[in-house]
Amino acid sequence: MADGLQAALWVACLAAALLGCVGLRAMGLATTYVRDLLHVGAGAWVFGWPFWHSGAAPIAITVAASLGLLMVQPLSSRFGAVAGFQRSVSDEDERFGGLTFYALSFAAMTWLAFHLHPFPAAAALLALALGDGIGGAIGRRFGRHFFAVGGGKSKSVEGSAVVAIAAALGGWVASAYFGAAVHPLAWVGIGLVASAAEALAPRGSDNLLLPAAVYLFARIAS
Repeated sequence: MADGLQAALWVACLAAALLGCVGLRAMGLATTYVRDLLHVGAGAWVFGWPFWHSGAAPIAITVAASLGLLMVQPLSSRFGAVAGFQRSVSDEDERFGGLTFYALSFAAMTWLAFHLHPFPAAAALLALALGDGIGGAIGRRFGRHFFAVGGGKSKSVEGSAVVAIAAALGGWVASAYFGAAVHPLAWVGIGLVASAAEALAPRGSDNLLLPAAVYLFARIAS
């Protein structure tokens, strides 16, 4: 498939996902769970990497998405549709800036995937998508034992455990999909690194620090 057609399909998927966030929020789903669904769903991006003929289009898409999200807050006061999207994925507890960091991580890891080996970048993004998305949802729903580190927000032991398990799963999927010869203990390491980074990151920065930490570990492990 030509890169132009693939780009159009991915942009259409992104637009559908953003509209879906607004729709789910309008139906009464809590903002935090709308955001978690967006986080998890975004992980599908890495599975399209092998089908591009060059990195130009996918890198451009992620950079454009990052720039678009940077413009949401300035434009939300002027355009109701933009404000509606912002409200659907952010509130007092979940700041919109975290979503912008999420997109920036996707842009950086996509660039690294096409200029170096894709496995560490894919492991980083799947650890972020699955670990942070699923772990956050489980922690808020079932967390009973809470802690906070430095300037970070309160986390639950239960949620952190799920972050580790889901991130390790993401590492395994990345290694299998991209044919990386990785020792099984590396998947465990990816989970532990992701959980530690998510727990220790200052408020709002986990979407940058978690994938960066996992990427560095996966590069060493592979």
